[in-house]
Amino acid sequence: MGNEVNAAISAALPLIESLFALGLPGIILMLAAIPALVIAVVFILDHRHGKRTEMLLEAYRQDTQNVLRAVSEKHEAILRDMSEKHAETAEFYRKNVTLVKNYEKMNDILQTLVVNNTRVMERLTVVIETRDKA
Repeated sequence: MGNEVNAAISAALPLIESLFALGLPGIILMLAAIPALVIAVVFILDHRHGKRTEMLLEAYRQDTQNVLRAVSEKHEAILRDMSEKHAETAEFYRKNVTLVKNYEKMNDILQTLVVNNTRVMERLTVVIETRDKA
């Protein structure tokens, strides 16, 4: 900012010297030009501020896009992981259901086996008792 003001003053210096060479009308003209010079400096400073603000907004926009991209990638990775875990859980549930059904069938078969063995043992006992009496 200081360099620009110095550059503006050094650019205006030949103009000021020529105005002094003109005498009193030149000095009056120079005094009348000061507000215009101030307005020009304010305009230049405002323009620089606008450019800096634009650069900051663009940097902010880029940072925001990078953060959103990273969050989106992380979110997708989490969803893939949860989907895989859900598939594993569903498969585990299906296997458990099959296991329970097979266990129930085996239980029914074992119950039938025990009942049949008990009946056979009762018949064998009856046959042995009948044989011993005869």
